[in-house]
Amino acid sequence: MGFAPEAPAEARPRVRLRQCPFRDIAENHQDVVCQLHLGLMQGVLAQLRAPVTADALQPFAEPSLCLAQLTTLQADSRPPA
Repeated sequence: MGFAPEAPAEARPRVRLRQCPFRDIAENHQDVVCQLHLGLMQGVLAQLRAPVTADALQPFAEPSLCLAQLTTLQADSRPPA
């Protein structure tokens, strides 16, 4: 479907999200759709005890690209298993 996230090698971790499958709805309801996507990312990262968390989602940073801003967590700030 072309919804292929990619993590570019940059100083601040980000994930590029392309070809959102909910783009038609998100264009008119970013406050709902994009917050839902951000919450899903945050939940998955927390469940995986990932060393990063998703802080923000920048909708339509480019016409077919959204950016998820990540922050690296310290080992002692991760939620317990």
